Amino acid sequence: MRRQGTHKESGSNMLTQGDIIYFVITDRFCDGDPSNNFDIDKSNPNAYHGGDFAGIVKKIPYFKKLGITALWITPVYVNIHLQEKGMWGYHGYWPLDFERTDPHLFSKQDGVPDGSKQHLKQLVDAMHENDIKVILDMVVNHTGYNHPGLKSGPDTPVRPYWYNQACLESVEEGRLMGLPDLDQDNIDVVDYFINVIIDWIEETGIDCIRMDTAKHVERAFWYHFKTYVKGKHSNISLLGEVLEWDIDRISEFQKYYAFDFLFDFPLQQAMTDVFINDKSLVTFAYPHLSSSATLGVLDKDTHYTNHNRLVTLLDNHDLPKRFISTAMDRFNGDRAYAAKIYKLSLSFMMTTRGVPQIFYGNEIALEGHGDPDNRRDMPWDIFDENFEPKKEYSIELDIFNHTKKLIEIRRCNDCLSYGSLITLYVDSFIYAYLREFRGNVVITVINNGHQPMNVPLTIAIDTHSEIAPRIKGLMKDKTLVDLFDPSGPKIQIAGGAFSIKLAGKTAGIYGLADR
Repeated sequence: MRRQGTHKESGSNMLTQGDIIYFVITDRFCDGDPSNNFDIDKSNPNAYHGGDFAGIVKKIPYFKKLGITALWITPVYVNIHLQEKGMWGYHGYWPLDFERTDPHLFSKQDGVPDGSKQHLKQLVDAMHENDIKVILDMVVNHTGYNHPGLKSGPDTPVRPYWYNQACLESVEEGRLMGLPDLDQDNIDVVDYFINVIIDWIEETGIDCIRMDTAKHVERAFWYHFKTYVKGKHSNISLLGEVLEWDIDRISEFQKYYAFDFLFDFPLQQAMTDVFINDKSLVTFAYPHLSSSATLGVLDKDTHYTNHNRLVTLLDNHDLPKRFISTAMDRFNGDRAYAAKIYKLSLSFMMTTRGVPQIFYGNEIALEGHGDPDNRRDMPWDIFDENFEPKKEYSIELDIFNHTKKLIEIRRCNDCLSYGSLITLYVDSFIYAYLREFRGNVVITVINNGHQPMNVPLTIAIDTHSEIAPRIKGLMKDKTLVDLFDPSGPKIQIAGGAFSIKLAGKTAGIYGLADR
């Protein structure tokens, strides 16, 4: 490799299955330091809006109140801008300089060089002091538009021969959205990026790397990453964006290419189909009444090395529109009814397998259609001094409280992070499933119908062939308590079964009363 090792350990904490990820586009989250607000134009959705590291630090009490444990921030590199087209790289994905911090993001300080990685380290240190891990978004697939390296510019290490000459031969190996594609089969490219990545790890103390456009990178690069980056810093987690809906293609990156975590886009699509478009709940899991039964998306979890390390999401900046806006479009702009569906979807996401990701604003049902509208500014004016939505924003307050409670339930029940998932019952409208880990049990029942259940549904435990005798023993004659309202009505397990009745488009989440 190019540089001599420093033998410096990062001191990071690995991302785990027990984490709850909160994702921010830094420029759109919070403006904490107006002194770095140059090229700001909030009337232009493609321009900088002022969010910065100081704004993130300012909102640490908000993160603590919500209960998240890991913060994912967009790339921090100096970016290329297309001012003549009214477009700026505010999002961080059009890199100009892979080694320096964008001046829009940091505050000038005596003794800290402009663009130094020290600015990010200060953010990471502040998050770590509050027990929040930091996931740094990185790009190795491409440079920004019109990068000077295309013409061997004197102020960049990037050279013309670093670019992929097969741009027109393959969608995956070619230019993504017209961005100049780097050739990771070129040893100079590999050497440069491996060392740049290690520098960011060692000089900032980040905990995890979210690798952008992972499927567009030549596969051999990930072997170099595993050998050199993970070899030196085994406690650094790698989260991959493989924007695919083919489970087998996604699982390859977990099996062969050193990715610890991957985004679960197939489940995201299934949630859209089921909760918004009223597709049958067997889309998630099938009752397996015959060997020829169609498999639901969760039935295919055996294709993965570890399905509990899939990152689940309702939406993010790469998807066509925010989940709440998709629901509102489906129900003629009825935000109140869409919010009911949204809460149901959040309940499922927080109790199914995987590591949940909240895109900034999910917790208040922030709307947004196509890019850049799905990257709106976080509306801090609707919050009070206690970091809660003001009472006049009743829908936002309801969803905020619902999200906060779901996070609390998840953090208090290890089975939701580490446990098995067993389908208890499923039909077109009802889905009941059990999570269990070392005696901790949570049962979730979903009514996806628009109407209340006419009669109680009886769900068998003792006769269920996929529940281990140990778990059946744990549940025998026990009482189920509503984890949202522990003082509310209880459900008795009797005769190896329990009965339940739910309103339309709602979920019940239950634990054992004597835990």
